[in-house]
Amino acid sequence: MKQSLANIDAVLKAAGMSSADVVSAQVYLTDVANFPRMNAAYTSYFSDPRPTRTTVVVARLVGDGHVEITVTARK
Repeated sequence: MKQSLANIDAVLKAAGMSSADVVSAQVYLTDVANFPRMNAAYTSYFSDPRPTRTTVVVARLVGDGHVEITVTARK
């Protein structure tokens, strides 16, 4: 989870943005048991007011990952 958010942070910084510019996030988990861990990482990464979030549990992701997070940001 933290690596996914670190990757997002790097992309945002390269675009001259930060997590404060994120307006929505989509989270895909392969195991609902990982939700508390993901939620803890999410709430520590984004400050209030946090962006809207959709979280979906899926059977499988492409590759070996267990979490995928996409964000939409605006300046």
